[in-house]
Amino acid sequence: MTDKLLTLINAGRVPHALVIDGGTYESRLACAKEVAAALLGESQKVMADIHPDVITVLPEEKKKTLSVELIRKMRDDVYVIPNENERKVYIIGKAELMQDYAQNALLKILEEPPRYATFILLCDTHSALLGTVLSRVAVFTLDEEKSDGTDETYETCLSLAKDLAAKTAARDGFGLLKAVSGFDKDFDLLGNTLDCLSAIIRDALVLSAGGESIISGAPDEARALTALSPDELISRQEGIKEIKKAVNIYANKNLTLTRLADKLYGGTDA
Repeated sequence: MTDKLLTLINAGRVPHALVIDGGTYESRLACAKEVAAALLGESQKVMADIHPDVITVLPEEKKKTLSVELIRKMRDDVYVIPNENERKVYIIGKAELMQDYAQNALLKILEEPPRYATFILLCDTHSALLGTVLSRVAVFTLDEEKSDGTDETYETCLSLAKDLAAKTAARDGFGLLKAVSGFDKDFDLLGNTLDCLSAIIRDALVLSAGGESIISGAPDEARALTALSPDELISRQEGIKEIKKAVNIYANKNLTLTRLADKLYGGTDA
């Protein structure tokens, strides 16, 4: 389990929807069960896969996709009150196998879930998910702690993300170019910084919709970002997703950083 996720669990601030990526499927599933056990306060049944209020959704046997029918079936089940507990947890395994129409069906329940429901999506990489889905979830990557998961590094990345968020909110194009240029020497920090920035934008979307759940650790920057419209915020999330893909395939560093500044400024907005 990542340090950030453990901190949220201990503080009782687990978001209603989260993505766990990185690692292996088995490690992601184990992490999801730990989260479910913490939320329900009952470890034995959860770990033994016999708790009626923990529902795992997987592709049907011999199917290569997680069908829209399964997501709709889960969506209907969400409105059935919990059986033994005050909460229900849905673990969506192999979420990367959802095609766009299945993700859109999921989006409807992520937008207005019952208070007792928590959704945990497991996938190889969150880049497989639509930007509209990512804007409504918090992302936790198991691999991130292998190289730079220390508290000091996290605080550094969060500080950098706050700066990018503030300049994005102010539509400060020159400031964004100057800020991203700093990653030329610390390019390894870019991935985690973008994760932090994505969480801040997620919080801004929640605030824009009248919600109060802040998970990024940057409430002031999230509030400042509400100056942008929801569509503009989603556009920034999509831009971050594209840049993370470029980082993962070792695209040209200078071009990637220039594109990042443009995406955050809004160069792709209609």
